[in-house]
Amino acid sequence: MKASDHIAQTYRRQLEAHRQEIAELERLAQSLRRQQVKIDGEQKAAEAAGSVPHYIAAMAERRARIEQSLAEIDVKIRQAREGLSEAYHGVRRSEIAASARAEQHRRRRAG
Repeated sequence: MKASDHIAQTYRRQLEAHRQEIAELERLAQSLRRQQVKIDGEQKAAEAAGSVPHYIAAMAERRARIEQSLAEIDVKIRQAREGLSEAYHGVRRSEIAASARAEQHRRRRAG
C-alpha cells in the first residue's frame, strides 16, 4: 500500500470514528434531556403536593447535575465535529491528490 493510500485510509477511519462518537454523544444528550423533563414533572408535582423540602432540593440537585452533563456533552460534540471536519478535509485532499496523480500518469502514458 502506498503511503498516500495509507494516509487516506487513516483519514477515513478517523472520519468514521468521529461520526460514531457524535452519534453516541447525541444519544446520551437525548437521554439526559428525557430525564430532565421527567425530573421537572416530578419536581412540580412534589411542590404542588407540598412534599418535604429536602426531597425537592434533591431533585433540583439532580437536575443541575444533568444540566452540567449536558453542557459537557455539548463541548465534546463540538470538539468531535471539529475533528470530523478535519478528517473530512483530509480525505478530500487525499482524493484530489490521488486524482491528480492518476491524471499525470494517464498523460505520461498517452504522451
